[in-house]
Amino acid sequence: MEVLYGGMGEGNNQLVPYGESLTIDPRLGPAPQLGGSEHEPSSSIDVRQLFRRYWLLLLILMILGAAAGFVSVVLSSPMYKTRLLLEVQDSAGLSKDSPFGGGGGFESNEVNIETQINILHGGSFLKRGADRMQSETVPLAPTGQDLFSRLRQRLHPATQDPLENARRGLTVAVQTFNARPVAKTRLIELSCESTSPDVAAQFLNAMAAEFSEDTSRSRMQTSQKTSEWLAAQIDETKSKVQESEEHLRDFVQASGNVFAGQETTLDDTKLSTLKGELAKIQADRIVKQARYELTLNNPPETLGEILDDGVLKGYQQQINTLKREKASLETIYTDKNDKIRKIDAQLPLLEGSYRSELSAVVRRIKNDYDAALRQEKLLSAAYNGQSQRVGAESGKAAQYNALRREVDTLRQMYQSLLMQANQAGLSSSVPVNPIRLVEPANPPDAPYKPLPVLNLSFGTMFGLALAAGLVFLRERMDHSIKSPAMTRRLLNTPELGVIPNLFANGNGTTRSFRNGKNPGIDLPLLDPAAALIQWQQSPGFVADSFRGTLASILRNQAGRKQKTILITSAGPAEGKTTVIQNLGIALAETGAKVLLIDADFRRSHLHRKFGLPNEWGLIDLVSEATPLSEYPPERFGVPTGFPGLSLLPNRPTQDNVSKALYSPRLRAIFETLAARYDTILVDSPPILNVADTRIMAPLTDALILVLRCGVTHRDNALEAYRRIQEDGLALLGTVLTDYDLSLDHKRQYYYDYGEHSRA
Repeated sequence: MEVLYGGMGEGNNQLVPYGESLTIDPRLGPAPQLGGSEHEPSSSIDVRQLFRRYWLLLLILMILGAAAGFVSVVLSSPMYKTRLLLEVQDSAGLSKDSPFGGGGGFESNEVNIETQINILHGGSFLKRGADRMQSETVPLAPTGQDLFSRLRQRLHPATQDPLENARRGLTVAVQTFNARPVAKTRLIELSCESTSPDVAAQFLNAMAAEFSEDTSRSRMQTSQKTSEWLAAQIDETKSKVQESEEHLRDFVQASGNVFAGQETTLDDTKLSTLKGELAKIQADRIVKQARYELTLNNPPETLGEILDDGVLKGYQQQINTLKREKASLETIYTDKNDKIRKIDAQLPLLEGSYRSELSAVVRRIKNDYDAALRQEKLLSAAYNGQSQRVGAESGKAAQYNALRREVDTLRQMYQSLLMQANQAGLSSSVPVNPIRLVEPANPPDAPYKPLPVLNLSFGTMFGLALAAGLVFLRERMDHSIKSPAMTRRLLNTPELGVIPNLFANGNGTTRSFRNGKNPGIDLPLLDPAAALIQWQQSPGFVADSFRGTLASILRNQAGRKQKTILITSAGPAEGKTTVIQNLGIALAETGAKVLLIDADFRRSHLHRKFGLPNEWGLIDLVSEATPLSEYPPERFGVPTGFPGLSLLPNRPTQDNVSKALYSPRLRAIFETLAARYDTILVDSPPILNVADTRIMAPLTDALILVLRCGVTHRDNALEAYRRIQEDGLALLGTVLTDYDLSLDHKRQYYYDYGEHSRA
């Protein structure tokens, strides 16, 4: 597998494409990459990676969900559901004119079916059905033999009592009873639930039997009441017919004229003529009254009749003509001119004539209205007199006709009642029950709830969803750097290398190196054993990742030599000490003379990586007054056991750290060391925690920022980068540590290649 690394060209701002092959010192050997440009890590969610990270949580929550579903099945009482179908049949009843609405027959319509459903839902009817079931059936013991039934019997022994089981089942059945119509049919579906399948079926059958018998009794009672009512109505109607016929005969005898109902032709004709003339004169009077009221309520000049009058039009034209002549003359002459005076004398005369003619027209309108009103009164009086004469002669005929209609109506009612009585007798003589049992209720074989498969599946899915939600929240709340691509996008700076997690060796197994002498740990990448042993025994892809990182650093130094490189991180425990330790070994492999400096004056521990003492170190060189030229060579670097690699340890100081950092002797020490070694790697504290790194960085040639995958917060990385930029420090790039390669699609090829190359 290829090692991910990047570098810069001649300048610090030229970014080498990620995964590009670099020309490096041949002494370094091959520099495999952890990825290529075609498969650059993406910021999208990798489901396989999440599954590998959280599979145990997922498995535990799914097992817990399935267990919860299993427990819910055991603790829940099984519910059995059954149904029954009834048909409401049509039956021959009495006429709808009967006050009982057709006697004992049920009409197959929605109103009738809804009525029966409301009856079934009644509390008294449910009680009658429950009482009937208890009186006709014998309680049976539970028959469930499946795993869940046996567990319930162990948890609740009381359920084995037949009486208690029947009582509980009946209570549930009454509470869950339901009746509903089947759409577009005469069927009614009865259904209920119960803790006992036998009780559910027995209760529905008892309800159906009770409903059928109750309907039959109700029909018989209704038929009997209808027959009694019809008999009473027939007797009463018969007596009314006889009485009406006697009244008709008496009237005919008293009138002495069997044709008393004939009309007198002459009087009726005169009455009709007067009625027509009266209607015409009333219409004419209404028109004239409306015209007259218009003259009273509006100016006469606005009436259409006056506007169309020829005489008035002539007067109006003459007046308008004189006014126009006067207006034209007034533009030339004064009011005392003879022509204007002549016109002024003519205008009053014409206007007076116009008003007189207008008054005459209005009087004519009033006279016409008065004449029409008088004519209407005379015709109305004549019509009333003629109407009284005709009414006096036709009163006997009207009375005769009324008596005759009464006799005919009573005879028709009598015949109808006789027919209904015959139909009621025929219907009651044939015992027809309008309720038919179509499908009886049978005990169900299995409960419809709880369903073990559904509960277990739902519990498992709930555990899966809960695990997915927790993982989602965890990932959403995790703002750490997770991939090499993220560091390049975030900081826009070269990525010198990606150091893989030692635990991802490509085969799904875990490798670790222990040293009981120092149980502390800096990164999961390397345990605190001797650095050389770790370098030799670590997987090939780990060492190659450091060689690839070194290749990027050396490529960046193509234009100018950067001997002193400071390595820092945004926060603690991000792997800078491990990086500097292994970079030093990789650099020493090239034959260079390398020095590692532990510049942490508070928590120095680089010497532990090589198993060396720290009785003498950087703090002693800074604090002592002995000239640097008088120190023996071993004071400037302790051999680590690896050819070409030395270490200048450090130890915590009790004095003011700032005094050592700002000491002019510190710069002189760095210059002296730079003259003695080819390359110096400085291990400094985190840049965000203390100011030590920012003080020492100007004494070095360049700086490398170490970020830990999944640990370094993006905001911290940005803040560290911002401080480096503000201080004007030369940043070579970043190194990402603890990167998980277990999901990379090329891992198997690289691991095989790495192991063979090491062999």
